Amino acid sequence: MKPVAAVSLALLSALSAAADGVAWEKSWGEAKTKAGLEGRLLYLDFYTDW
Repeated sequence: MKPVAAVSLALLSALSAAADGVAWEKSWGEAKTKAGLEGRLLYLDFYTDW
């Protein structure tokens, strides 16, 4: 049952982000400061095409 809950939570999170739009920060320092002030976590997305 736990995997189903985890997948459901991930889908709901994706839907809420898509509905509001995502405002990506371009500076690591500014993003870290803003997250700290707002009491939010940082989401890091790394991608490579080796």
